[in-house]
Amino acid sequence: MVQLPARVSRATYVAATITFVAWLPFLRRPLESDESGFLLLARQWDQGSSLYGDHWVDRPPLLIWIFRLAAHLGPIDLTAAGTVAPGVKLVGATASAAAVVLAGVLAARLAPGTGRWSTRIVPLLAAALLASPLLGMPAANGEVLAAPFVLLGVLCLVTAMASPAGRRGVVLAAGAGASGMAAALVKQNMVDVFVLALVLLPLSAGRVPQLGRRVLALGGGAAAVLAVVLASAARRGTSPAALWDAVVVFRIHAASVIGSEASPATEHRMTLVALAFVASGAAITLASTAFLAARRAIREGPRSAPLPLAALAMSAWEVLGVAGGGSYWLHYLTGLVPGVVLLSSLVRPRGRRLVLVDLCLAVTAVACLTAWVHTLATPIDDGLARDAEVADFLRAHADPGDGVVVAFGRPNIVAASGLDSPYAHLWSLPVRVRDPHLTELAAVLESPDAPRWVVVSGGSLASWGISSPPTQAYFVRNYREQARFGELRVWERVSAGG
Repeated sequence: MVQLPARVSRATYVAATITFVAWLPFLRRPLESDESGFLLLARQWDQGSSLYGDHWVDRPPLLIWIFRLAAHLGPIDLTAAGTVAPGVKLVGATASAAAVVLAGVLAARLAPGTGRWSTRIVPLLAAALLASPLLGMPAANGEVLAAPFVLLGVLCLVTAMASPAGRRGVVLAAGAGASGMAAALVKQNMVDVFVLALVLLPLSAGRVPQLGRRVLALGGGAAAVLAVVLASAARRGTSPAALWDAVVVFRIHAASVIGSEASPATEHRMTLVALAFVASGAAITLASTAFLAARRAIREGPRSAPLPLAALAMSAWEVLGVAGGGSYWLHYLTGLVPGVVLLSSLVRPRGRRLVLVDLCLAVTAVACLTAWVHTLATPIDDGLARDAEVADFLRAHADPGDGVVVAFGRPNIVAASGLDSPYAHLWSLPVRVRDPHLTELAAVLESPDAPRWVVVSGGSLASWGISSPPTQAYFVRNYREQARFGELRVWERVSAGG
């Protein structure tokens, strides 16, 4: 199943360096909405009234820990263009480069025959995808931060399955479980390692020594990481039950809400993601390598060649994660990279197959370079620019201790304003699922700690999936519009009650 490891190619280190350097021109670029929100949560995460301190988001705790680390890696500046935090971009750059290195090591481990072609092409493919703005770069989102954990887990698992009887295979299996769980604790749908194991382990029965011990080690490694992260989160007031509700139960309810009430913008974003999937070269690369892996699995049989079939299952799960994500953002596509890497590592480089994957690399590299140059030359988009103008207005007119609520979403405005939000929900989807009738918001607006400032998109608090005439009536009685920035309107509290 796994050949003796070839030497990791120089191309791997060159590709990793290029990937890291590709992020550097964007270190001072203002953070995007999710980045700003995660950083804000991380900096205030402690005992509070909600899931993470005083705020709530449907993400696992290891992601918030990573942003807490990023907050210590450089200064955080509130500028006229938004929140500038080079530490966040450095973490994204490091995760991308680490994923490329692991892609090269995995290719060296799986390289059939001489393997020199695979050990060069695979890390270059990974670099071309991870450095591509068509897959969300330079935003440090959950997918890119989870990618190195996924690839490390895949590497540990396939190496464990190839190891002879003894302690090494068991330790590697435990490492696979630990890495796989770490990935899921960064982005909950990235359980790729466990999907791979679910197919690979049964097909390896009778061929891998001490398989039972390795399965137990896999589960033990996963359980150990889960226990440590949950215990650490609990010390800051984030309970396991609340996390289960946020990362699992909420996503089920959110899918229902999006499916029944989503705005036309959701369909528009889905179209953009599909176009980026094709334009980035990810589509042709995934389709080509999946076809070659499927043909190999059929020819050799699943018992003789279980890894191609398992790799296909893992990639199918990743595609499902993109298609089922609901909100459709470009960074969803980064979740496909581990599957592309694994499938590409299994390609036997002969004849037309070599030409085909070389063509995939060429298309992906050209697309990456074109998108990177365009992104570097293009200022931040109009939406983020308007958000920055709103935050700049708030900084100029607010007093210390003022609060702000943005209705709904755009945590980057709250972060860049330097103000606190007394409302737990900084993202719009949690409002639509958890507070669609604005009961929580009404309690905030009517409390002694009501925010002085409220930012509204359009002329009403109502939106798709959100409606509360009584809260709207209270709002217009007690707040007055002070400024407009495109569709965004800034309102100020003018009375203590209604």
